[in-house]
Amino acid sequence: MAKIEVSKELINNIANQENKKYIKQINKIVNSLVAESVAKLSEKISYISIKNVVLQPANELVTGAIIDNSLLVYFLGVNSPQLQLNTQQKTNVWKNFKERLKWAWQNRKTILKKRRRKRKKKKELERMEHFKFDPTKYNIYNLTEDMQYAMANFLTETSLIYLNNNKLEIIGKDDFGANTKIVIYLVSYDNVNFKYFAGKKKGFIDINFDKRIEVLQNKINEVGENFIKMLKIFNYLFYNANSYGANQIFMESVLCSIPNELYDGQDIYKVFMKIVNYISIKSLKDVKSITNDKSIFKDITCQNNGIGFNKMMSTIISK
Repeated sequence: MAKIEVSKELINNIANQENKKYIKQINKIVNSLVAESVAKLSEKISYISIKNVVLQPANELVTGAIIDNSLLVYFLGVNSPQLQLNTQQKTNVWKNFKERLKWAWQNRKTILKKRRRKRKKKKELERMEHFKFDPTKYNIYNLTEDMQYAMANFLTETSLIYLNNNKLEIIGKDDFGANTKIVIYLVSYDNVNFKYFAGKKKGFIDINFDKRIEVLQNKINEVGENFIKMLKIFNYLFYNANSYGANQIFMESVLCSIPNELYDGQDIYKVFMKIVNYISIKSLKDVKSITNDKSIFKDITCQNNGIGFNKMMSTIISK
């Protein structure tokens, strides 16, 4: 297992990375992309309009603790009880999939020509004309697929949009900048909770961003910018130890549980070492999730990042 040599220089460099302008610019672009795509879809799909959707930054975007390998994740919440019901029932999902697959095969030559021409915008949303909107069958997965096609019309030809269930991943250096990956989850929304559908057995997982943001803001008001700096540092170390990003609710919950006095100090390296030493003797089982007061090991929104967190802690060494 590779060790992370934690030096004062490394910690200071991570903590002092400035990315506020970058985040502001990305948020502006994504908001514009979503607004244009929703407006276009609203012409065909009665379940969606500018008035009943909410775009919510979801991961490091909430605090601004972005590192170089961060995915920029958003939840696109749709307030539609019928859409939520259809998703839970998953009515005729397999049949709809086969119908769409059949249409794609029958029109494969046309599709290939379109790809060669790199999606001519004059034929935007053409494929939607082949399907009659059925309000009793249309679910969040159908909406995600249609959103993929809608967004493609407002991006440059060099951008790629990948579809996976209710998730869209967008990569495009001309639209967002090099090494930027945008992830948008389409979810239900009831004016309080964003409701992520985790499958028929698990149903919907409620995520309350208001409570999370309130707890984070209170902590930042109490301890200052050192909290954000520490979040950046731990996000960086977690990624380097595990090759994937930390679940932010898990990480934020751990750092919110740290006593305020340990955040005191101008020397961020000393602050970091105080917190590392505290965590090394603290049981994470006592840490509560900042979204619902459950243990971070019982809160499904924390994704049980305990193994990855312990791996990170075990790889930290100091000069």
